[in-house]
Amino acid sequence: MSISGRCLCGKVEVAVNKPIKDFDTLMCHCANCKRRSGGIASYAFLVPKEHVTITGSTHVDYADKDTGSGEAMHRSMCSSCGSPVRIIEGHAPDIWCLQYGLFADQVNLPPPKLEMFRSQACRWVQAVGDDVREKA
Repeated sequence: MSISGRCLCGKVEVAVNKPIKDFDTLMCHCANCKRRSGGIASYAFLVPKEHVTITGSTHVDYADKDTGSGEAMHRSMCSSCGSPVRIIEGHAPDIWCLQYGLFADQVNLPPPKLEMFRSQACRWVQAVGDDVREKA
């Protein structure tokens, strides 16, 4: 079953043409992801771009050059409401990180499998990933 989601204002919609549970998941504790998500970590699905359709005229990108890999990450968001939409990492441009928040009305989202920058996690956050790394 495919899944679709949207930003807060509904002007950007994201559709994935395969079951979202078929894709890897990640949780990132780096400072930039925390700032961008507005929370204690960023949660995302790693989806090959050929399975994703993004519609909406307010979708804009920001090139984040302050990354652990040294390669820019293209972080996109809705320019109307600021909702995070996706991240494209410089070293893997064909895999899109779709933010969990897009699918906020879905209650059965899988937990993250991969945890990035665990050393930067808030001390009270328990590890949840099967694979924990400090760098990509």
